Formats: sequence, C-alpha cells, structure tokens
Amino acid sequence: MKSIRANLSIKLLSLLIAVILWAVIMNHINPVVNGYVNLPVDTTNESYLVEQNKAYTILDSKYVKINYKVKTNNMANIRQSDFRVYIDLSDLEHTNDLTVRYEILNGIDDYITSVRVEPQKLHVVIDEAERNEYSVKYNIKGNMGPGHSVGNVILSPNVIYVTGSNTKVGSIDHISIDIPVKDNEEMFSGVAKPIVYDKSGNIIIGDDITLSAEEVSYSVVVYSRGQITLNPVVTGNVSQGYTYAGAQVYPNSIMVDGQGSVVRDLYVVDLPTINIDGFTGNREFIYKVSDILPVGVKSNVETVKVNITINDNVLNRPEVLDVGPHNASSGTPGSSNEETDSEEGTEDSNN
Repeated sequence: MKSIRANLSIKLLSLLIAVILWAVIMNHINPVVNGYVNLPVDTTNESYLVEQNKAYTILDSKYVKINYKVKTNNMANIRQSDFRVYIDLSDLEHTNDLTVRYEILNGIDDYITSVRVEPQKLHVVIDEAERNEYSVKYNIKGNMGPGHSVGNVILSPNVIYVTGSNTKVGSIDHISIDIPVKDNEEMFSGVAKPIVYDKSGNIIIGDDITLSAEEVSYSVVVYSRGQITLNPVVTGNVSQGYTYAGAQVYPNSIMVDGQGSVVRDLYVVDLPTINIDGFTGNREFIYKVSDILPVGVKSNVETVKVNITINDNVLNRPEVLDVGPHNASSGTPGSSNEETDSEEGTEDSNN
C-alpha cells in the first residue's frame, strides 16, 4: 500500500510540474502584448440639444485611443470595428468635460484585458445652432489625356445644407467632391463623399456638424478637341455700278471642344446668311461664336468678324445728266428764256 501511495504522489507531483512547465513554455511562446486602436468619437442623445436649438463643438481631438492587452495568438482577431467610443451629450447639462465611454463588440472581451481609453474626457462647448447653404464644387483628379477636356458636369445634389454651431458653420469656406478621371470614356458617373473645407483650406471633420447629404452623385461628359472652318454665306446683289468682291472671316478657323461623337464629324460651320441687296460699300458683321456652334460645342473664341468688300465700279455706273438752262442754237448753258420761248413759239406756228 505504501508503494502505491508513493507512486500516486509522484505521479501527481509530475503532473503538476508538467502543467507548470507547459504554462511557462506557452507564456514564452504566446506572451501577452499591448495593443491599441484609434477610433472616431460617436455621440448619443443629440435630441437634448436639438430641442433647445443648440449645437455643440468638440474642442479636443475627434479621435480617441483604446489601449488593451491580448495574447499574441489572438492579436490578429482584434479589429477597429470591435470597439465603439462615444460621448453622451445629455451630460452637457452638468459639465462641459464629457466622459468618453466605450463598448467592446463581437465577443472579443474574452480575448482582451486592461482596456483603457485616452483621453478619458473631451471638452465640449454649446453654441446657438446655425444652418447654411453651400453650393457643391468639384475637383477633377487625374489627367484627361491629350485632346480631351472636362465638359458638362452634373451634380446631385448640387447644394448641401450644413447644420452646426455658429462658430463651426461660420468657419466653413466651401464643400467639394473629388472626381477621379476615367480614361477613354466620353461619359462616366459615380458617387463621392462631400468634403467640408475651412477658409484656410483645411478639412473640417467631426460629428458636431451635420450635412443634408452624405453622398453626391456626379455625371461627367468628356469633351474632345477639334478645329473647324467658318464659312461665310452671302446672297443677293449689290447696287448697279458696284461689284461684290468677296467675304473674309476673321478668324477663319477656330478650336472647339465638344462630345467626341459630335466634334469628330464637324469640319465646316456656315455663318448666318448675309443679304447684300443694295449694298454700295464695305460692311462688317460680328457674330457670337456661341450662337453659331451646335449645341454642346464650345470654343474659347467669343466672336468672329465677317468683312464684306464692295468695289465702286465707276465706268459701269449710269450717268446722271445735268438738265439746266441752255442756249437753243448752241445747246450750251446760259441762253435766255426769251430765246427758248421764241423757239417754242416757232414750232407751234409751223404746226
């Protein structure tokens, strides 16, 4: 019996030593390490301020850091989406330094320990609420390529309303979206997130402003470049004794931009018809280019000029006789009325 008990004690002691050795080895192979994630701060109970027509501004950083400890083999299982950090705006009733709270999601609380938030408080101020309207601008990102340019751009919505504190909304300069270029396409579309900029060109972020739209749809028409000739059209006849010598256009060709399917087939554009009936001298006509180009085709030339040249053909002009006093015998001017009357009288008597 003593031998059996002695063996059992030895076995139990060996098992305990084995467990301790396993724990030591595992702790060496799979040690506990420090981890962290940076998260934007959410807010709750916004209705507390809305009911008072108030808005808030977070004066500190909008991001907080969550520190934690985790074993090495579980490190890869931890993601930012496993945490949520927020402040409760109803706490503003008592203080402007709001405690940053956190939640652990997706069941990872079995893996992590020693969770700590930095900073633990955020300073928040209250101001009168303001709502302003901003037209949405756009930035083309990328190279359109030779012979191409941005044509029509349609944004929807093209106006965004921003709600926030007087201080925060008053610092906004504009709202814009980034549109990436797509090569070899005459038209493309997509959706982009509106970006709010202050007067120094810095991006304004945070939950303390609210936008009426979180996305902006865009549609872009890509223009191709081409050269067209301007053709003068003349009809009618000049006055007798004058000759139509021709029409000159300045400039006689211009560069245009338009949708590729239109510009590719556009070589000559007729100018408005000029009727030269009765012209007796040179004339000049000026036309707005935008009025003569097809719809959707544009040019950086604003006006064109047409010069009509009319020559004075003196030899072919009808002669105008000078019918004045004249001498009946000589047929020269300066004879008296008596001689004329006498001649007329003689002709009557002979009759």
